[in-house]
This record gives sequence, structure tokens and C-alpha cells, in this order.
Amino acid sequence: MSEGYIGLAPAYGFFNKQNIAGTAATTYNLDFDVVSANGMIVSLDGIVQEPGYAFSVGRSAAGVMQITFAEALPVTTISSSLSATTGVSLITGFTAAQVSNLVIGQGVTGNTNIPEDTFIASKPSATSITLTNAVTSAFTNEAVTFGSRIYVIYLGNVLQSASSSTVNTQPLVEYFSSDGTAQSVSLGRTPPTAGSIAVYLDGVFQRGGSGKAYTLSGGAITFTGATPASGSDNITVFHLATEDNRVTNTTIDGAVTNAKLNLDYSNSNYRAPTVDASFAATTKSIKSASGTVNYGVNDVLVFLNGVCLTPTTDYTISATTMTLVGGAPPAGSNLVVRYLPLTG
Repeated sequence: MSEGYIGLAPAYGFFNKQNIAGTAATTYNLDFDVVSANGMIVSLDGIVQEPGYAFSVGRSAAGVMQITFAEALPVTTISSSLSATTGVSLITGFTAAQVSNLVIGQGVTGNTNIPEDTFIASKPSATSITLTNAVTSAFTNEAVTFGSRIYVIYLGNVLQSASSSTVNTQPLVEYFSSDGTAQSVSLGRTPPTAGSIAVYLDGVFQRGGSGKAYTLSGGAITFTGATPASGSDNITVFHLATEDNRVTNTTIDGAVTNAKLNLDYSNSNYRAPTVDASFAATTKSIKSASGTVNYGVNDVLVFLNGVCLTPTTDYTISATTMTLVGGAPPAGSNLVVRYLPLTG
């Protein structure tokens, strides 16, 4: 059994996440750096993978963070009469049996006309599917490969507090309606980076960037292909919290005094331990805290032959006299009394 502790009640923010279209390869590039495989949760076709066994992480020769699976991922290649039109996300020509075996969210690769990181968005009929990205060029009777659905959640990127005045410390969700074109959407907040928003179309995560599902320019996102016609609030944009307004107060060296700690230790009233290297009596005279204040049983640590004694059970104190409850120890015993700082 393997345990992954995310933490007790992460307080605020979003975990970074990434969808990857699986192929027959074992290694894939990651969008974010991680220290170890334990720093993320990986789902493969809906099944959570065990870090260190099912997958590992590392850097390529070029320094790119990558995930490597222990085994090659399964793929299905369909090469029957499949066809698509330039700029459209619909692929037709499947058999009903082929479509029934495909899953929404499954990665679509193996064809140069299909953009990177494309997934199955829907199955509008028994013989067709729609993609999250539009095809770049028309094709007929070409092969298309369908691979595993890889979903990665990066742990440890959670903000702990939000500010009422700094918008980038607060998450925001916006909804827009699609109009059937390669439309642009004006956001209510200008994202500081493309990585600070997560865009979903009909509930399917969209990858941003050149040649992908959308591009970001200032406060506007523009979809590469046509969005669904007359979709009501089916475009969802999550603005992730990208700043942390917490303030860590620092203390100047030497600024904390014994008075601030409410302790009595100082150079003038420090009490050195009482040490008796050859003790064989029932009582022992100990020091006083001051001329008017004596130490009680809970104000000292008493060690007899290296064993720490229990207050009241093993010894009592009256004024400056400590009495061993069990009587005198063997001759030549070692007795040490350490004086704790008193609260004033």
C-alpha cells in the first residue's frame, strides 16, 4: 500500500493541473517542475498511478521536466474511412462499434493534421466524434491513433491566504457563451501569465498556446477553431490565485530579552546546577531563586545516577531542603539538581 498525504485542509488556492494525450511512448513533458514523483497525483485512464513504481520524474538532456511511465501505454489506431475538414473539430467515418469503444477525454494523436494535446470532446453521433482542437488540414481515409487519458495534478502550489485588495491573490471563475465561430472572449481580469488561467469548453480542458485550442493576448482569449454554436455559459475560465499576500515578520537579532520571555534567567540571577558526585543521604540543601523566593518541586530537574526523578513521587522540597521519598541512595551515588527559569 502506498500513501499520499496532501496535507490537512489546504486553505486557499488551486492545484496546478495538466492533461496529456497519451501515445505509445513512455515519456512525456510536464508543464511544471516537481521535486519528486510524490509531488503530483497522476491518473491514467481514470486510475491513480503509484509514484515511484508506475511512473518516475526527471529532466531531459535539455533540462525539461518529464514523467516516465514504467510500461508503454496502450493505443488504438483506426485507419478506416475517417475524414475531417480544415478548421473543423468533427471527424466522421467511424463504425458504431469503434465510437462505442472511445472515451470522452481520450487523447487523439497519430495524424499530422491534428494539433498536439487534442482530446475527444464529445461523441455527437454513433459514427463521429468532436475534438477539443480543430484539425489544421483536411484529410480523408487517414489513420488516427487514440491513446490513454493522462491527467496530472501538481501538489504543493496552494496559497494560504487571500487579500481583499489584491485581485491576484483571489481565484475567479468567469462564464461565457459560445457562438459557433473562432471567437474571442474578453476577460474581466487580465491574467499575469497564460499559466494563471484554466479554460474549459463544454467541460473539457483546453490547452493554450500557438497551434493549440486558444491563444491569450492581454485580457482576451481567442479560440483557434469554431466553438459550439449557441452554447449557453459553456465556456468556463478559472483565474488561479497567482500571488500570496502573507507577511512574515522578522525579529532583529538580540531584540528578545529574558524580560520579554518572562523568565528569571540573566547573568545576575542564573542558578548553576547543584552537583554532588558522592551522595548517600536522604536530604539535600538546594539553592533559592532569590532572597525571598524558593524553588518548588516543578521548578527543578533532579537526576539520581542519570535517572530523572518524578516531582512529589520521588522527591519533595520544603524551602531549600529537598527530601528523597525513597530514602538514602547507595553510597557514592551521583545527584544533580538543575534549576529551571521561573516565571515572574
